[in-house]
Amino acid sequence: MEPSEPTTKTSVPETRRSRRRPAFYLAAVLLGLLPFVAIEILLRLFGIGADAANAELHAGFGTTIPLFELDADQQSYRTNHAKQQFFVADSFAASKPDKEYRVFCLGGSTVQGRPYRPETSFGQWLELELNATDQGRNYNIVNCGGISYASYRLRPVLKEVLNYQPDLIIVATGHNEFLEDRTYDTLKSRSSIRMKLEDSARSLRTVMLLRQLTGGEPRVEPTSDTEPAEGEVETRLDNEAGYASYHRDEQWRGQVRDEFAESVADMAEMCKAANVPLVFVKLGANLRDCPPFKSEHREGLPVEDEQSWQAMFDEAAAVSTEESAKALERYERATEIDNQYPLLHFRIARTLDKLGRFSEALQSYQTAMDLDICPLRMTSPLVEQLQNVATKYSVPLIDAASVVSAASSNSIAGYDAYIDHVHPTIGVHQIIAAEIARSLREIRLVGSSADLDVVARRRLFRDHLNKLESTYYSNGRRRIGWLEGWAQRKRLYDETLPVDARGFVATALRDLDLHRFDEARKNIISALGEDDDARSMLLKAAASTFQQGRTFESDWLLKQLQATSVTDRQIMEVQLAFLVIALDANETTTASQILATNGEQLGEVIANDTTGWVTTMPDISVRIATLKSASTR
Repeated sequence: MEPSEPTTKTSVPETRRSRRRPAFYLAAVLLGLLPFVAIEILLRLFGIGADAANAELHAGFGTTIPLFELDADQQSYRTNHAKQQFFVADSFAASKPDKEYRVFCLGGSTVQGRPYRPETSFGQWLELELNATDQGRNYNIVNCGGISYASYRLRPVLKEVLNYQPDLIIVATGHNEFLEDRTYDTLKSRSSIRMKLEDSARSLRTVMLLRQLTGGEPRVEPTSDTEPAEGEVETRLDNEAGYASYHRDEQWRGQVRDEFAESVADMAEMCKAANVPLVFVKLGANLRDCPPFKSEHREGLPVEDEQSWQAMFDEAAAVSTEESAKALERYERATEIDNQYPLLHFRIARTLDKLGRFSEALQSYQTAMDLDICPLRMTSPLVEQLQNVATKYSVPLIDAASVVSAASSNSIAGYDAYIDHVHPTIGVHQIIAAEIARSLREIRLVGSSADLDVVARRRLFRDHLNKLESTYYSNGRRRIGWLEGWAQRKRLYDETLPVDARGFVATALRDLDLHRFDEARKNIISALGEDDDARSMLLKAAASTFQQGRTFESDWLLKQLQATSVTDRQIMEVQLAFLVIALDANETTTASQILATNGEQLGEVIANDTTGWVTTMPDISVRIATLKSASTR
């Protein structure tokens, strides 16, 4: 047997080389990273990419970024810049003043005031009203409305704000539950370790700068500074993670319903544990002028049945508006084949609407919304869960939806109440605020027991609106364009078109809210051509707009009616409205001229007013008498 070769001479140098290799590789890696480290340091020193680095890259699913942070002087908490892609800037004192009553209002974009801003949200109107009626406290309502925020994403927000000495929490949620489970599914399913690693990596200025240069920066909605680009309204649901992913899935709907109940229950328990009062707000939606976003036939429908269904559906659509009963008969026959198609129920609802069968129409509108394959509105099962949780935990539930519906034509909310599918008009935000204030007084969560009279409320609202920037409404108009593109409204554009005088009036008022005056004028003309009752609707709408503190819009609307007035009664009703506006503004010369020209006839119109203008000025007779007395001296 041959002796083995000696190993001592070769093994020692080999071992040393193997020990040096990891150190060599580590040094090589560090050397390779050195330029990136240097770039990162330079970017931070010069503040480059600061805004982008703070952007909420994970649509708000990160775990390390609080909603509020102390400012530089440590005196105030301000909305973290990293959150301002989804929240608007707000602030409150780090040390709560003695008389401050601090309210945090949590929810989605409705709470934020979209398509406008918090300046006209129900939280702002509530703050104004409470401060005007209770001099013993300073009410501060902090807006925590996050764009696309579903209820489960509000839980960490609530957990945070409970540390800021709140006196009351208001939660208004429910519209975004189904949106989140489809569009953010991959983000939600990330592990906590992966989430932290991605958050850390994407917070680097170098990474953010590269994303900007390559067009990969986070989504930002249009603002006053955003230049409109050709084709800028991208359909954000029309991708594999969005619109196209929505299909009939009852199991998924049930999961969303249960998760919603769990989320609001958790919030109730958190507030109870912190001994902080909580109220829920039940939000409403546009039923009348918003068709379902996506429709599909029931599963397992045979091809021949689908063809029969389609034939009846098309026949009904081809029937003239004068034969609505005939159209309804065909639509109802189609339901015998497939009653799960959302758009069919919307068509039935509109037909019942034409026939004046409003209670039945309301039920069909609700069914159309509940069956929507792409449910971007709070469905009946979610409302039921909210009511159950409120009852179980003894949380006051403020039914804003019913109050808004009651103020709508035939108690069915449409464009007269909502700018789009869920976002209220400015006037409806005021209605919601008034109902919340009334409820808070009733359950004695606020100190005031008084209510503002109509004149005081109007002047309070008008003074606030007059402080808004001139671009306020145009920015809201641009956001509506973005929202409608995002929500695929072009797919069902024909279904949103007015079909009667009420529809034209509602659409005209929506255009007026957005300061689209040319479109509003066209719809007013169409409304007046459809039905004589349209004039009365528009006069009442002008009175309501005036009461909202929006004198300019009301005056514009009255001038359109003045130009189309024919009978003496129509002329006098418009003159009464102009008289009220003049008296309210203390424009005595204008008021005296109206009275001198139309005095006798105006007296009869005032005594029998049905337009709502006398209601906006209950002491109008006293004011007229005072004005006449002064003119005779």
